[in-house]
Amino acid sequence: MFSTEEFIRQYQNLANPDKTISHQANQYILKLQQSNEAFAIAKELLDQPNIQQEYQFIACQMIYRRLKEECNISIQPYLLQLLARPLPTVALNQVCSSFAVIIVGNRSLWGGILQELIELMKAKMTIGIEILTQIAIQGKEWYKKSEQLRLQQEFISQENTLSEIFLSLLYVQDLSIFNQTVYCIECWVQFSYNLFKDLKLTQQILSLIHQTIQNNITEYSDKLFALLNEGVIFSQYNRQQNVNSIDSSVLQNLNLILEFIIKIYSPNLSKGYASFATKFICDFYSIVFNSQYEQAVFNLMGNIVSNPSRKIAFQTFEFWSQMREYNKLQGFGLNILQTMIDKCRMKTIKLTKEFLLGEPEEEDTDYNVKYCEGGQHFISTSDFREHSKDIFYSIYKSAEMNNQSVQYFQIVLTNLVISSPDQQIQIIQSESALFSLCSIIDEADIQINNQIIQQIIQFILSLPVHQNFDIIVKTSLQMFSEFTNQLQLNNEILLQITQYFFKYMLHPLLGPLAGVAFEQICNLSTLNNIQLISESVKFLELHFNEFINQSQVSNYIDGIIKLCYRLFEQGNTECLIQLFNFANQQFQQLKNPQITEKQFNYNNALVITILQWINLNAKENDQIKQLMDLLCQSIFEPLLFVLQGQQGFSIYDEIFKLIRIILKVSNYSNQQQIIHLLQISFQIFHSDPIQKHHWLQLITQAIGRSVDHQFIVQWAKVNDYQIHLFCIESFKCWKDPDLMKVYVEFVKECIRCCHQVLFESPYLQKIIDIICDAFLSLNSYEMQREILHFFKTLFQYLDNNKEYFNPLVVKIITTLFISIGDINPAIVFQVVQILLLVIQKQVNPNQLEELIFQTLQKSWGKDKPVQKVKLVSQAIISYLVKSEQNEINRNLRLLLENLRPMSEEEINYMQLEIVIKRK
Repeated sequence: MFSTEEFIRQYQNLANPDKTISHQANQYILKLQQSNEAFAIAKELLDQPNIQQEYQFIACQMIYRRLKEECNISIQPYLLQLLARPLPTVALNQVCSSFAVIIVGNRSLWGGILQELIELMKAKMTIGIEILTQIAIQGKEWYKKSEQLRLQQEFISQENTLSEIFLSLLYVQDLSIFNQTVYCIECWVQFSYNLFKDLKLTQQILSLIHQTIQNNITEYSDKLFALLNEGVIFSQYNRQQNVNSIDSSVLQNLNLILEFIIKIYSPNLSKGYASFATKFICDFYSIVFNSQYEQAVFNLMGNIVSNPSRKIAFQTFEFWSQMREYNKLQGFGLNILQTMIDKCRMKTIKLTKEFLLGEPEEEDTDYNVKYCEGGQHFISTSDFREHSKDIFYSIYKSAEMNNQSVQYFQIVLTNLVISSPDQQIQIIQSESALFSLCSIIDEADIQINNQIIQQIIQFILSLPVHQNFDIIVKTSLQMFSEFTNQLQLNNEILLQITQYFFKYMLHPLLGPLAGVAFEQICNLSTLNNIQLISESVKFLELHFNEFINQSQVSNYIDGIIKLCYRLFEQGNTECLIQLFNFANQQFQQLKNPQITEKQFNYNNALVITILQWINLNAKENDQIKQLMDLLCQSIFEPLLFVLQGQQGFSIYDEIFKLIRIILKVSNYSNQQQIIHLLQISFQIFHSDPIQKHHWLQLITQAIGRSVDHQFIVQWAKVNDYQIHLFCIESFKCWKDPDLMKVYVEFVKECIRCCHQVLFESPYLQKIIDIICDAFLSLNSYEMQREILHFFKTLFQYLDNNKEYFNPLVVKIITTLFISIGDINPAIVFQVVQILLLVIQKQVNPNQLEELIFQTLQKSWGKDKPVQKVKLVSQAIISYLVKSEQNEINRNLRLLLENLRPMSEEEINYMQLEIVIKRK
């Protein structure tokens, strides 16, 4: 099956654009790698003269992957031969990995391997280091955990030898060997090597760091910091709360490292230094806590967070958050508040959509781009600010615990200085200060009557409207949105701030934020400021067509009606009536043929939002009901004008929402208007039953209220022929599941609310036939669930004395059992409920059994012995007529679930015989 020639051909086929061919090639190679012939094919490839380097690599890789599957030590001599050949580096690395797999997989090799590698390194240093590295990697990945633990213990016992190897390698004056050695040590630290227990190695690493820093070789010092960082991550003592629990030799090293970190600090140090220093201090804070080092560590972190590079300052954030948890920021947190405000400055005063959405932007030149060390070290302004929120909160909470919260606000206020709109630096600084306040506003207990807070608010409110102040407005709106619970305690300030919202409600970028902030004001449960509410309604009347978008209109109306209704409940009806009158006046504009699509959508949203809110919150109030019904009747004429297509734009989706809410909230006092809406709904549905299927839902909604309104029953009777025949023919043509779903809902509602119309229809059998057809052809969980629920509703209302009864039973039972193997197990219980309803209608059990038997022979039992099919049919009826309700629900459901191809063996036929023989 496998050969060298075939392998080469299949390997070349991997690049074939034909996906079938490339997939087959990939499968061939995978099977080869898993076969015993993999070694032989790989050897043949590698032993060919002038073989391409690509095939040398793939052959070495094949040996490695096969060894991972089965560690066969017999290939070791061949691997030794390969080490002597001039293979490309990538291929040699695969050979080294193979050696490592053999070593890890054979316990007899563990004891003397390090000495052998020392000898190998004398001749071929890079190969020796690579094998040593791979032993750690393969050991870490070894699938036998018990063997992995033994391996770790073995090399822990050889740590002195490892230390000598690492030290010797670090003394080699070769950058390539340096990089390879650092990576090797990292891998061993991750596997088993306790770096911080090795004093000599630690001292050597610190010495090398000092040399690279002095020579300004940041690339190499950062590699060594990264190595120490791995030591922190994999140390058994990290996050140790008690310093006395740390081994004395390890503690000596940790103190040495801490002193070194503090000593070498310089403003020019790299992100690697900042990252390691923070990680080390956070994970080993027990050696700092209440020690001689504590103040020096705080000073160090304060210096790092003040670094001109934001990405370096960012490294300290974990420290400040941790210090809050330890309650260690008191007296120091405020020291870095000004620094954090400075660091959070935006790079421009220009307000953009990207800024509003929090999208990344380029690093600000204010923060010394010379510190940028590559894309992985980049941090955008938006990301920095987002993470800074937690630091501001930590600073505030520490100040609050020390009774210094006023000083936090005072520092913010000190930064709020703008002499003119042209002072860009002042604007950016002020915005950043407000951002520091906005960051804590949601969590902090800030009192509105605090004089400094009032001064900050007055600073914001006093700024004139100017595009250069937009970024300040943006942050202020966000802050006020979170501050509303405090604002309601001061009516004067609350009114001023609401007027501030109105100033920016129509701004193309700030408008949505102002809308959200206003909405938060409206949500205040105790707000009943008549002047504020009156001004809010007046603003709506004056600027309705100037709102930014339809969503803002809806949200504003939703807020306004809450306020107006709150006054209404207190006996002040003026604002609510004013709002209803405004809605009516606006909607009358729809009779104007020149109205724009935007104006139509706004007016439509105005009425819909009012009706929806009233329906959800106040529909039981008689006076409100009267207002609502008057509005529904008043808007009928312009609504009809729109539906007759006088405008030149598509409005069906929006008008559908309006008619739906009208049919829901109207008291149906004007019968002609309701009938007209039903006729129009059917006409629109008729025009495109696939795209406009939801218009049938409006008729279904009205049918649902026919119990209280007989004229709807009469309308349904007159239009029965048209609706059913059209739906049946449309489904036959298109087989559309959405159409069938709304049609099933319609028929079900007809059964529930005016069943005499449906049961007297000459199309009753056709209706059931098409729904059964949909059950069989649209084999989806949702459709099955809806139709089964429909069948249950149908049998609850069917009269077993009518001549339509038996044909319907036959059709439905046949449909259920012809598809029993396809019904989702999660809804089989509905089939059980339907069968119970059928039995309760006094259907002859013997006839029902025979019908089930005949149907099962065509479906589940078509390839099964007749006696088994008969047994199942009899058991179904026996469960229905002889069992208790709980047994039916449990055992019959289980039997029906097992009538699926993959579950047939689960049927207990002996148990079925017992059930059948029961009396």
